[in-house]
Amino acid sequence: MNAQTQITAAPQASSVGFLNVESFEFSQRVANMLSNSTLVPEQYRAITKVKVGKDNYGNMQFRDEPNPNGLSNCIVALNMANRMGADPLMIMQNLYLIEGRPSWSSQFIMASINSCGRFSSLRFEVENLGEVEVEYQETAWSNGRKNVVAKTLKVENSTCVAWAIESGTEIPNFSLEELKEHGGVYKCCKAYGIPLVESSKISVEMAVKEGWYMKNGSKWKTMPEQMLRYRAASFFGRVYAPELLMGLRSVEEEKDRIIDVTPDQSLLEQADANQLKREILGVKSPAALDEMESKVLMLSDDAKREELLKMISAQVKKFQPAAEASAKKPEPQHEEAPPVKEVKEVQAKKPTSAELKKSFAKALNNAKSEREVAAIESQIESSFDLSEADKKYLAVNVQQMYDKYAPAENAPVDPAPEQLSVNELQRLQKEAEKLVAQKEESPAADPIKSQMAKDGLKNQIANAPNVEALKEIAQTVREYKLKLTNDDMGEILQDYAARKKLLEDQQDMFADVVEEPWIDGAIKRIAAAKNQDDINAEYSDPMCEELSDKDRQRLDLAAQKREAELFG
Repeated sequence: MNAQTQITAAPQASSVGFLNVESFEFSQRVANMLSNSTLVPEQYRAITKVKVGKDNYGNMQFRDEPNPNGLSNCIVALNMANRMGADPLMIMQNLYLIEGRPSWSSQFIMASINSCGRFSSLRFEVENLGEVEVEYQETAWSNGRKNVVAKTLKVENSTCVAWAIESGTEIPNFSLEELKEHGGVYKCCKAYGIPLVESSKISVEMAVKEGWYMKNGSKWKTMPEQMLRYRAASFFGRVYAPELLMGLRSVEEEKDRIIDVTPDQSLLEQADANQLKREILGVKSPAALDEMESKVLMLSDDAKREELLKMISAQVKKFQPAAEASAKKPEPQHEEAPPVKEVKEVQAKKPTSAELKKSFAKALNNAKSEREVAAIESQIESSFDLSEADKKYLAVNVQQMYDKYAPAENAPVDPAPEQLSVNELQRLQKEAEKLVAQKEESPAADPIKSQMAKDGLKNQIANAPNVEALKEIAQTVREYKLKLTNDDMGEILQDYAARKKLLEDQQDMFADVVEEPWIDGAIKRIAAAKNQDDINAEYSDPMCEELSDKDRQRLDLAAQKREAELFG
């Protein structure tokens, strides 16, 4: 009896939950394990990565920072997974947080409906209604008052209905003639009275009137058919299977519900351009013009940027006569000799790329050993002031000097080569010191102005649409070389090279690839069909329902022709 009582009173296995101590402690242990995994999204992790900037080589650096919400988010996700009978990792990967509201991904909603067992797999009936002009209302503020403005927009209107049949109901095998007559399986079911479970009809016109279409970054403009299917599936789930979604909306719905209060970027840039124009006209020194130029480079509107750069060039000419007059009639100097020397050093110019090329070429011609050539080559490679063309020219000279001294490697060794090489290195060191002195005499770039110019140039490089536009930006980079520090110039060159490689790869990636439209492939397959089943297989393809009227006629003609050939 005691043994039976002990067996009956044995505790059950712990489960996830909040209602008792054992379940809550078990939930914490599981959540702690998941929060330390790198397979869960960032909002569930105990440690998150926070950006701290870039290193000297342009690589983004991160630091670890504790996430106090990670463990509690994992427990909530575990509770939802337990209630839904789903895998916790799958719930975490498909549960998003939009402005404090949890929401499901659209793929998860469709997968939940398809796997619930109550319905068949979701199908979508998409119909193109052509171009329509939609009238919608928009809120605008003028003189501090809220006004509702009526506007119109022309869009390519399409509709979509998500539909399925309840389990236990079967769809008959419709003949090809019936499918052609009614226009697809969905319309055949409606015509013959087969009970369907379907969502509300979603259209692009509805998206415009509800304000989804005009939002910044809206996918309704770029992929309307995909968004129609996502929204129809979400409406279907909320009406016929709300217990599967637990009352949550899809990610796209939550994003569309957010009211965007960000000012229009074009209006902001217009205001910035007008302000910069007034500041340029009222500038009183060349230094202030340089600062204005750095701000102008930050504009993304090419037309405004070019217009303001022309204004800056015109303003620079106004200060040139005053600079020449001050150079001809210098003020008397008494006890301020050191500051005058510093001014002369600042006004000295950096050696140009052509001057450096000439100096390096002369040093190469005077080189007397392969070791000297190697030392000069390292200086050429580390020089930021040489242009790419001059570097290539000097690289050819370096290779010629290597070829010149190559046979000397097999020659008999001179009894006193070490002393000779030391003298040669001393002479080479003096020439290098001269080059360094020339660079030190050049004016030091202002780090703040260099940073602003760098940001503007990197923004232009990142937004370059093609290689031709990138080459035009390269001319601007060369003009700003004297105003940039070596580190900033190196970052710009790295971004330029990476962007150029990406654009060239994109041009060559699909150069030889020709994608055949589905309708052309279907016509070829029908022409090669061996029986009626092969022809019917093309009409049962979901792509057939998305064809235009013209392409549908082409498909029907090809099918009729092949049927006549097969059956007479």
